[in-house]
Amino acid sequence: MKVKPGFKRILLLLLLIYFALMLQVRSGSGGSGQEKFSRMSIPENFFPVSVWYTGGKVRAPMIEAVTASSRSEWKKDLEQIKKLGFNTVRCWVEWAYNEKEEGKYDFSSLQLLTELAAEVGLKVICQVYIDSAPEWVGKKYPDSAFVASNELRIHSQSSPGFCFDHPGVREKVLNFFREAARAVKGKPAFYGWDLWSEPHIINWSEVYHLGDLRYLMFCYCPSSQARFRDWLKKKYQSIDNLNEAWHRTYRDFQEVEPPRFGTILTYTDYVDWQEYISDKLAEDLALKARAIKEVFPESVVTSHSAIPGLFSRPSWDGTPDDRKMNDSVDYYGVSIYPKHAGAVRPWPPFFRAAGLDFVRSMSWMNGGFYVGELQAGYGVFGMKVSVPVTEQDLRDWIWSMMAYGARAVNIYAYYPMSSGYEAGGYGLVELDGKITPRAEESGRIARTIDRNMSLFLKARPPESEIAVVYNPLSHMVGGQQTFTSEGQPVGYNNLSESLQGVHRAFFERGLKVDFLHVRDLKERASRYRLIIVPYPVMISRPYVQDLIRYVEQGGTLLLEARAGWIDEKGLAFSVIPGGGLDKVLGCREAGLLPVQKTGKMVISQKHPALPWLSPGDVLDTVFFEETFELTDKKAVVLAESPEGKPMLVLAPHGRGQALIAGSFPGSAYHHFRNPNNGKFLAGLAEWLGIKPDAEVFTEPENSLIEWRWLNGQDYRLLFVFNRGEEDCSLNFRVESLWTAIDFRNLETGEKVPLSLEKGKLNFSLKLEPQGVRVFLLRKIK
Repeated sequence: MKVKPGFKRILLLLLLIYFALMLQVRSGSGGSGQEKFSRMSIPENFFPVSVWYTGGKVRAPMIEAVTASSRSEWKKDLEQIKKLGFNTVRCWVEWAYNEKEEGKYDFSSLQLLTELAAEVGLKVICQVYIDSAPEWVGKKYPDSAFVASNELRIHSQSSPGFCFDHPGVREKVLNFFREAARAVKGKPAFYGWDLWSEPHIINWSEVYHLGDLRYLMFCYCPSSQARFRDWLKKKYQSIDNLNEAWHRTYRDFQEVEPPRFGTILTYTDYVDWQEYISDKLAEDLALKARAIKEVFPESVVTSHSAIPGLFSRPSWDGTPDDRKMNDSVDYYGVSIYPKHAGAVRPWPPFFRAAGLDFVRSMSWMNGGFYVGELQAGYGVFGMKVSVPVTEQDLRDWIWSMMAYGARAVNIYAYYPMSSGYEAGGYGLVELDGKITPRAEESGRIARTIDRNMSLFLKARPPESEIAVVYNPLSHMVGGQQTFTSEGQPVGYNNLSESLQGVHRAFFERGLKVDFLHVRDLKERASRYRLIIVPYPVMISRPYVQDLIRYVEQGGTLLLEARAGWIDEKGLAFSVIPGGGLDKVLGCREAGLLPVQKTGKMVISQKHPALPWLSPGDVLDTVFFEETFELTDKKAVVLAESPEGKPMLVLAPHGRGQALIAGSFPGSAYHHFRNPNNGKFLAGLAEWLGIKPDAEVFTEPENSLIEWRWLNGQDYRLLFVFNRGEEDCSLNFRVESLWTAIDFRNLETGEKVPLSLEKGKLNFSLKLEPQGVRVFLLRKIK
């Protein structure tokens, strides 16, 4: 067929546009936005419950070579995994092993494992490790080594590999992903991928002893600096705009370098650098996801952080922003190691609950999260070992993940670590294959989940009426010069401690809360009747306006001290509270005193907003004591400093109302547990008529009981946990959604006796310490 010249020109234009777009994608060039991931059609009829196993007994990311005996030995292990009750095996591939020579790929171990999994009835999820790279990469691209802020060049020892910002390295990495996908495409047992385990700029390398941990940053190689400059060009548009923001005199963007230390002048450069890194990590993940989807679009792509982002901060070796990472894959998730060898003590219930609520909240767009790694056995770090992990631990932990809305649970690992400083630790079975009670209990639960898969897949946690705002910018007050009045580094971790303290106040009373990322304020704030902003000392001006709009439209807002002190450029607002919040709150800062350890804020009047407090009750304060001057006649003082100056102010604004506390009651509650701090925070819900979704009466009376719901169409799943250290008898009373209900223990199938009185369901049970029961409530039609 003869093609018309006009059509040729159009076709050529389209091809030019296509290649320009591909060039932009492959360059990874940044900007204030991140690389977008298009969530394609994925199978949502399967719930993986897996153990980490890749054939043989080598630890991840190492791989055992396929031998004549591999088929029989690996199949025996897989049959045992299936017999225990698991429906999936989570294997791995490693760049250093699977492409030892450039362009020569050996995925025989992955292919054999996938074939054997199909034979025994298991699905396969594959973890991809790029952080251990083959030696030829460094020889081919000598300028691709990671470079620290002090110009230290990191020589890869298999790990940490080479910088993904280098165009040549990036292309080789993405090719590796494509080839791995080709190796298993069309194999029915293969289900999905984890593209990046615990993302950071540098992984799996203890390099920080080579410099000062507080200030050593990555990466400063030529490619990383070029990519940062591209990001800056998109943000600032002109070099004059950047010079004004950074207080520099650059003539061209080619002269710009990332900051290496702080100065007294400005730290806008440091804020930009940290924001760029979080954008870059999310873009890198999206590029890896796209490489897989190009070849194997129906496979699920996931990734997971090292810990819930609530407990980390951006400056810790390029820690990702969990909310941004969720945009890059089908499911994002987390590693959960409650008895890690590095932990000072096992995770207490409040800590774990806050972390899981954070992970759940950051994954709202994806409808759930993946538990990429769940601790299987005791932790090891050299000569340091954790307390033992028991079958009761695994039972508690797995059901806790399910209760918070997990979409997969991957237990790390089947065999203990065979080598390295974790040797002997983290195994579900013994290294000689002996089955442990932990393995048997985990398998029983996995079988229950698999048997009731459709119930879990179609259920979601109920919506909350309370949100606690997560604003990562608050970590950056002062840039790299971040110290409190106590002389401690600010980010270690004042924001996290404030968030945890606020969360705990509600958790103790059975009130469910969401963590709301500031980037979601505009879209999601109106869902909540109460929003609390802990540690709001540094906040972007647009987000301040989102908060103001929330109050004007009828919301109730609580801010902690010095709200809007510093903006996103590191500039001080002219009035504190800043950005117009002073008009909302009907007051402005009048005085500020540092607190060496803890101070006092005294309730000054009985008020409906303080239903559980009386005049004279004392709240603990930390870091600052901020006092206010009232500027609106409608504003009222609810608490004062010991000297009688206003410290807690409530004011109406628009259709809503706002409060400001002149200290950090959340952080104080986290540290000192003054009951009045908890009564103040959770009392706001009582004032607004926000109630727990059930009434629980316990014996002993002070027992700590947690309950969570997952709601489906005409059914509900109820999880009840005894978080205390004593046996507990409890009576559970909840509003009934239906007049006729079938109520059963999900694990045993046994009917549970219950009564229906005045529209409320009542039932009783006994729970041992660390005990958990899972119930299914079905509407009888």
